Amino acid sequence: MIVDKITNHVFCSTLKKRGANSIKHLDAASRDAIAISEKLILDIVQDNKDTEYGKKYGFADIKSIEDYKKKVPFSTYDDYYPYIKRMIENDEEDLITVYPIRHYALSSGSVGVPKHIPVSQKTLDSYSIYAANMAFGVLDEFYKTTTGKTFEDGMCLNTLEAPPMWTENGVTKGAISGTMLRPLADRLKYFMTSPSELIFPEGVMDLKYLKIRFALEERNVMCMVSAFMTGLVDLMTYMENNWESLCDDIEQGCISKEINISDELRDKFNSMLKPNKERAQELRAEFEKGFDTPIVPRIWKNMRWVAAIGTGGFAQYTQKMRQYTGKNIPYSMANYAASESMMAVARRAGDESFVLLPDGGFYEFIPMDSDDEETTLTIDQLEKGKDYEIVVTNLSGFYRYKIKDVIRVTGFYNEAPMIQFIYRKNQMISIAGEKTNEEALRWAMQKFQDDTNILLRDYSIFADTETKPGRYIILIEPDKELDKSRYEECRDIIEKRLGEANPSFGSKIATNVLGRTKLCVTQSETYMLYRDMMLMKGVSQNQLKPVRVIDTPMKEKFFFNLLEGEVE
Repeated sequence: MIVDKITNHVFCSTLKKRGANSIKHLDAASRDAIAISEKLILDIVQDNKDTEYGKKYGFADIKSIEDYKKKVPFSTYDDYYPYIKRMIENDEEDLITVYPIRHYALSSGSVGVPKHIPVSQKTLDSYSIYAANMAFGVLDEFYKTTTGKTFEDGMCLNTLEAPPMWTENGVTKGAISGTMLRPLADRLKYFMTSPSELIFPEGVMDLKYLKIRFALEERNVMCMVSAFMTGLVDLMTYMENNWESLCDDIEQGCISKEINISDELRDKFNSMLKPNKERAQELRAEFEKGFDTPIVPRIWKNMRWVAAIGTGGFAQYTQKMRQYTGKNIPYSMANYAASESMMAVARRAGDESFVLLPDGGFYEFIPMDSDDEETTLTIDQLEKGKDYEIVVTNLSGFYRYKIKDVIRVTGFYNEAPMIQFIYRKNQMISIAGEKTNEEALRWAMQKFQDDTNILLRDYSIFADTETKPGRYIILIEPDKELDKSRYEECRDIIEKRLGEANPSFGSKIATNVLGRTKLCVTQSETYMLYRDMMLMKGVSQNQLKPVRVIDTPMKEKFFFNLLEGEVE
C-alpha cells in the first residue's frame, strides 16, 4: 500500500536524522570528555545531596572527584535493595535519587529473584540518544561514505520482546527498550515485520515461529536488529530447520495449526494474512539450494545491515550469523551496556571497540595489574592496552557501583576512551589458583576452531572438584555433527590451547596439580534450548548472556543431561 510506504519512509528518515544527531552529540561530547565527566559527577552529587543516601555519605560537602572517592564507598546491589524495596512497596521518593524513576530494568539475582534496577528519566534520555538511533546513524554514515548515498527504506526484523509488566506501585519493568517503544505500538507495523502483539507479548506463544513467519512474508526487509547476536542466530536456526512448513503456511496464508497461540490472536493474525503463492515459491527456490551459501541476501535482496551486540562472549554467534548473511552486509556491534547503565557505543560499522559515553555516567577504573583494589583512576588517567575493572556511577541512583566487568582500553576517540569488554570477575574458574578467565577460554576456543576447522555453536567450562585432582570439563556444541573418533584429538587441542592462554593452567596440568581435561559434546541445539527454557521462565531476552561458566546446580543438571558423548 502507498500509505504504508510513505509511513515507512517517514520512520526511516526520522531514525536516520536522529542517528546523525546522535553521532554529532557523541562527537562533541568526546572532544570534551574529561571536563564533561567531572562536571557530571559534581552535578549528580549536588542534585542528590538531600536524598537519604546523599545525607548518609555527605554529598553536600563533596566539591571534587577526590572528595567523592574519599566519602562514598564502593557499592553493590545489596546496598540499594532496602531503598528499592521501599521505593516499590511504599512509593517513597528521594531515597537514592531525586531524578524521577520511570522504569525498573530486571536483572538476574540470587535464588531466582530478579534484581529491580531503577531507571530514571535521565537514563531513558541517554538511551534515546545512544541506543537504536546510533545504529541508524552509523549505518547511514557507512553507506554514504562507501556508496555516496543512504540505504533504501524498508522493514526491520527486530527480535525485541517486552512483555507488559508493572511493579506494585504501577511503574513499568522489564526491557528498557520496551518502555521506550510502547508509546509507538500502533505505528510500529509500518517499520517492524512483527505485529505489536509479538513485540509486547502477553501469554505464552511460539514467538520464534511467529516472528520469522511474518518476516519471511515481507520481501523488503532492510535490517535485522537484536539486543544480542544470539537472538538473530536462534531465529535463523529455526528458519533453517522449519522452512518447508513456513513456506506452506505462507502459500496458504495462515498461521500453522501446530503453533501454540491463543485462539483470539490466531484469528487476528489469520485475518491479516492472505495466500501468497508467489512469495512461497520464491522462498522455496532459495531454501532448496541449501544453506552452504548465505541465505539472508537471497531471500531478502534489500538487506542492508545488522545491529546486535556481537563481541566478547557473543563473538561465537557473530561467526555463525556471518554464515547466514555473508561478509558483505555491514554489522553494527551496537553498544556495551548493563542493566545499570549504557556505558559505550560503537561509533562505526564493524567496530569491536566502543566509545565510552562521557555524559552517560561517571566511570572509575581499577587497574587489573595493581594489588591496590581501592584506588581508582578517571578517564584522563587510562592507558591504551591496559585492563581495568570498571566502577559506575549512573544517572539513576547507583554510586561507585561495582558491576564486576573488566574492560580493555584499545585507544581513544578524541578524549573518550575506546573500550572492549574482556571478562566478568565473577565468571572466573580457579581450582588450584590458576585463575582462568573468559578471555583465556575465548582465545583457546577460537584457536581450537582455527586448528580443526570445526565451528562451534557455543561452549562452556565447568570446575569438577569432585574428581581428585580437580579438573576442567569443557562442553562444546559443534555446528555440525562431530565424529566420535575425533573427540580425543579435540580434547587435546583445547587443553593445549588453554595452557597457552593461561600458562598457570598448563603447568598445573603438567605437574598433575590439575587432572586431564574432560571433553563433553552436547546434543545439537542444546544452548538454544537452554535459552528457550529461560525465556519460558520469564527471563528477559536482554538478560540471556552466553553460559560460559556452569556455576549453578540447575545449569549443571541441564547441560550434563544433554550430552552426545564425552572423552576423559
